[in-house]
Amino acid sequence: MSVDFTGVKLPFSASDLLTSGTGLLGVVGGLVLLGLAFPIVAKLISIIRTAVSNRGKAA
Repeated sequence: MSVDFTGVKLPFSASDLLTSGTGLLGVVGGLVLLGLAFPIVAKLISIIRTAVSNRGKAA
């Protein structure tokens, strides 16, 4: 079943949507990066600790 969208006018264009999305990312981008940093840093610390504890052992 298809929907007929002929004659439908939207109050915004694709470029308006892209501009709004870019602006929103500019506002919350720092918070997104901060939220991603915590899990990544925790995993890196775990990898470094494992490497240091296994340093003296033969492979």
